Amino acid sequence: MVLVAAALAPAAAHAASFGFGPPVFVDKTLGGGEPTVAYAVKSGRLVYTSHEGTTHLFSSNLPGAPAESGGWLGTYHNQVNIWTSADQGQTWQVVPFGTKTNPMATGFSDPDLTQDDAGNIYNTGIDLANDALFSSQDGGLSWPTGTAQCHEGDRPWLAGGKANEVFLSTDTEESGHVIYHSTDAGASCNQTGIPDNGTAANGDSYTGDGKLFYDHTRGSVVEPVIYRDPNTGLPNGVGVGILPSASSAFGTSAGAFSTVRIANTTEYSHWPSMAIDAAGNYYLVWDTDPRDPNTQNGCPGSYPGSESFGTLPPQNANTPLANQVMMASSTDGGHTWSPPQVVASSPGHQLLWPWVTAGAAGQVGVVWYQYDRVVDPDCAPADAKVSVMAEQISGATGSMPVSSVVDAAGRPIHSGAICAGGTTCAVTVGVTGEDRRLGDYFTVGTDRNGCLLIATGDTTLNDSVTGQPSPISHPVFLRQNSGTSLTGVPCL
Repeated sequence: MVLVAAALAPAAAHAASFGFGPPVFVDKTLGGGEPTVAYAVKSGRLVYTSHEGTTHLFSSNLPGAPAESGGWLGTYHNQVNIWTSADQGQTWQVVPFGTKTNPMATGFSDPDLTQDDAGNIYNTGIDLANDALFSSQDGGLSWPTGTAQCHEGDRPWLAGGKANEVFLSTDTEESGHVIYHSTDAGASCNQTGIPDNGTAANGDSYTGDGKLFYDHTRGSVVEPVIYRDPNTGLPNGVGVGILPSASSAFGTSAGAFSTVRIANTTEYSHWPSMAIDAAGNYYLVWDTDPRDPNTQNGCPGSYPGSESFGTLPPQNANTPLANQVMMASSTDGGHTWSPPQVVASSPGHQLLWPWVTAGAAGQVGVVWYQYDRVVDPDCAPADAKVSVMAEQISGATGSMPVSSVVDAAGRPIHSGAICAGGTTCAVTVGVTGEDRRLGDYFTVGTDRNGCLLIATGDTTLNDSVTGQPSPISHPVFLRQNSGTSLTGVPCL
């Protein structure tokens, strides 16, 4: 497979020996879409969470996979999946969930992990009518604290703050994208939220969209922002929203977000991804979506966010072109940003769903999915293969960054289309054959030494009875085991 050329600087050197161990299936029965993995400071274990699979289905294969779907249904508990590992991800143990052991954790979808200053680790799940918020005080082994209803909404994200403090963003029905606050380890939430959406001065709509972060040095909450053309709903810019003095911003004198537009750009993924390094530098990454205006070989009527903005105008069925992963950085708390730079570009391939993490000052890890050809992912041919690419960048805020890129899994984790229409795909189960098993994203984080940890769904397992592809994805774990970590420690 052709590896991506990292175009950070014309004379950039390339670090050696950056690599990952073989892929490890966390579970071969439970669903693995939209996963996250984190190092839990209290237990020293790795904690892995994923979507239960309810709306992450391959509709063409659901009726024909009795063994796989039967095992999945037999373990279904209307809660996101959680596992822990005490041996750096070689083996995993599922956390015994259920409404009797954890009634606050109701919700099969949209997990996300974060930790506060006390080392409490938080997760979330939704049930299309509630956003549950719950926490573990023992490093992910048990999750006794929480509320089944922090607020109703869709696609919650979490950011741990001070001890027992967590922020939850969600797309509400009544007010759009709103941030809520808990100061009792997730047992309850302040119901006076702070919105992060509106209309920019030029008339574009904007909304917070993506995983948010608490800046432990400056005391602010920051999250990615997408700007959209008000007529089509198509993304035309990316930026950040900043909530200063976040811990005291909620209540009767609620604070307000300010937004900073970073770049005018197309975007393919559902949201940009951001990270903060140990020196307080911010990073934002996104994928572009260039199209040929003269040909119509794309997928009309389906794109990230189409379930919210309706059918695409005809011109957006234009043929996709080879795209790029972009990154911008900020050294002043998100108020000013560097010009966007290309961090991944591979002619003849399609790149999508980048995610970023950070370690010491200027040390960044970026991952993305990469097709073996240029395709419109939503209608990619069945033999189009998807690999997990990983890049390590040193000196990311300077003029001469150093980068290294690898195929992290060493094999494809998926073949064929990846549905871009969100839950719209689940509605068409059995009708269009759309494939939403991977969900809407995958993630990268770090272990205690700053070595990269990747959580991704994998659709390569077949049903043991029919021999057909499983109707759900399964969780896979990838760990950096060679090269230098994002904190300068050898990864072994």
